[in-house]
Amino acid sequence: MERMSLNATPFSIEMEELVIGYRNAPPLNSPFSGRFEGAGIHLVAGRNGSGKSTLIRTLAGLQPPVSGSILWGEDDLSQIASNERGEGMAFMASTPPRTSGLRVEEVLELMQPSLEFRDRTLQQVGAQEWLDRRLSSLSDGQAQRVMLARALLQNTPWIALDEPTAFLDAPSRTAMWKTLLQLSESGVGLILASHDFRFLEGKTALSSVHAIASSGWLSLDRLGQASDWESCF
Repeated sequence: MERMSLNATPFSIEMEELVIGYRNAPPLNSPFSGRFEGAGIHLVAGRNGSGKSTLIRTLAGLQPPVSGSILWGEDDLSQIASNERGEGMAFMASTPPRTSGLRVEEVLELMQPSLEFRDRTLQQVGAQEWLDRRLSSLSDGQAQRVMLARALLQNTPWIALDEPTAFLDAPSRTAMWKTLLQLSESGVGLILASHDFRFLEGKTALSSVHAIASSGWLSLDRLGQASDWESCF
C-alpha cells in the first residue's frame, strides 16, 4: 500500500471550463477555470451552498463534473481508473462515521499499512492512544483525527478535505488546524473547503486561497486577511 512517499511532489491540478453539480438538478456555477499546484494548504472558500463541498468531491473523482474537465498533471481525471485515483488523492469527509462498531485499529487496517507506518501516522495526528477504542465511542474531534490518519495512510501526494472542522468544538478545531498545518509542511498538498479559515491567516503553509463567488472562481491574496477574503464572496 505504501506506493508513494508522503513527501512526493503533488502533481498540478487544472480545472478547465468546469461546471459542477448533480444529475437532474441545476448546475451550481457558471464555467470556471483554475489551478492548484504544489504542497501546502489550498483553501477553497465561499458562501453556504456555493458548491465548495461539491467541488472537493469532484476534484477527488468521487462524482463527475456536469461539464468541463479536470487534469491531474497531464491526465484527464475522467480517464483515470478508480484504483489509480486512490493513489493520487485521498478524501476526508466533513463528518466521520459515527455508527461504526469497528475499533480504530480495524478502521486503519483497511488501508493495509505496515505497523510502523500506522503508528507513525497515529502519532502525527495525536490519535495513538485510541487504537483499541471503537470509533463510535470517540468524540467528533477524536473520530475526525482517526479519519485524517486513515487518509494519510492512503499515502497520496494530495488529500481533499471537505469542511474538516465543521462539527468540532473550539479546542478540537484549533487542534485540527495545527495538525493540518504541520502535515502541509511535510510536502503533502491539502485542498480543503472551509468557512472556518481565520486560523489560516498569515500562515506560511497557506499556498493559495480561492473562492467560489457569484461572479465565478476567484484567486485571492494568500497573504491577505481573512476578512478581505470573506468580503469577496
